[in-house]
Amino acid sequence: MERVEEIYQGFVVEHQLERAGLFQLLRERFVSVNTVLYPGCFVHITPSFFFQDVVYVDRNDLARGFFANRDGVLRKIGSRQKYEQRPQVRFVSQDYTQPIPVLDESFDLLLALYAGGISRTCGKYLKVGGLLVTNDHHGDAAEAATDETLELIAVVNEEQGTYTFSDQSLDAYLVPSKAERAPATVELPKRTEWTRSADYYVFRKMFADPSLQEPSRFTHPH
Repeated sequence: MERVEEIYQGFVVEHQLERAGLFQLLRERFVSVNTVLYPGCFVHITPSFFFQDVVYVDRNDLARGFFANRDGVLRKIGSRQKYEQRPQVRFVSQDYTQPIPVLDESFDLLLALYAGGISRTCGKYLKVGGLLVTNDHHGDAAEAATDETLELIAVVNEEQGTYTFSDQSLDAYLVPSKAERAPATVELPKRTEWTRSADYYVFRKMFADPSLQEPSRFTHPH
């Protein structure tokens, strides 16, 4: 476990990337959430402290070695878990933009944190009624806002480690700020500026994508 602890402390805790308060808030607000898909996870196993069944996906070599120490990872989770059941943890070592060996529409929660294109490439794995949570670090909130299958249902803001949930005045979020039209020779920034922004956005999948192909033959591990 020592190596797991060292890596988790060095890459997650010391960089203030745990976000335990966020996952605690989500667990309290959405009690039916159990299965979680976390593409681009690196070594951020904090979601497993709060949710019993998490599939992590990353092609990073350090992440691969970290999760290979399965006993150490499970002991670390066990020392912090907030539920009674045995944690279910699976690591898929691959690029998440390629088909993941899990069943379509099988997850309650999809996390898009510090990795881009997740709502587009992994949204099919989210159940109807499931949640997408993103901080828009790579434009996932902007992309999700244009997805007709998703609806913004809440925002979360963080201040000095305290997370605040709101489902009010959501129409004010994800509205591009007005800017003067730039000359054609000027390259516009890729990141959208909003009139009102939040630290995290919570979307609900309202219905299945009509273009979704036949479900994967793979089944979600339990």
